Amino acid sequence: MIRKLIYFFCCMLPYLALAQVQMSPAEVSAFKKSLQKAKEIKTLETDFVQYKHMSFIKKPVESTGKLYVQHPDRLSWSYTSPFAYKMVFKAGKVLINDQGKRQSIDVSNSKQFEKISHLVSSAIRGEEYNEKEFAVSYLKEAGGSTIKLVPKTTDTKRYIKEISLLFSGSDNLVREIILREPSGDYTRFVLKNRKINTKLHDSVFNF
Repeated sequence: MIRKLIYFFCCMLPYLALAQVQMSPAEVSAFKKSLQKAKEIKTLETDFVQYKHMSFIKKPVESTGKLYVQHPDRLSWSYTSPFAYKMVFKAGKVLINDQGKRQSIDVSNSKQFEKISHLVSSAIRGEEYNEKEFAVSYLKEAGGSTIKLVPKTTDTKRYIKEISLLFSGSDNLVREIILREPSGDYTRFVLKNRKINTKLHDSVFNF
């Protein structure tokens, strides 16, 4: 189950552009400062498209759904096509509805779930990343910036080789996330139709 959740969450992931170059220390400082605006986000509603790239098939497997975030500790990730699968993080638990099969897991009993929840929230709100857990690189390119996260811990390295977060150049909000696995397969999430600081109904965090 942990491996399945890692595949679904770790993240939203862009094709890395050939023109990417490392930011200078001054550029990193300016970029981090620009991300402060994202901390004003209290709620987020967005559509997403997921592309799962696997070495044994030519075309990526495409899925779609909705993502809801309510600061500080509520997150709902709901797949609607081609299957129904929903994960809700709230009150220290992850609630899973897999096509009608429901289960509840205590997040405190799984460091992997804690990492997933924190990573998604940090990406949405432009927060700092734990540099004891990840080697963090800041890259720039035409039309945006990328934060690259490479795990340092052995447990995380088993599932994740690298995470890339692509930020839009227009508003410095996350628009794509890419998870690369040790096998070479990767998952790419594209966020669309974002709605920020609108009222979210409690039902989106039920399962």
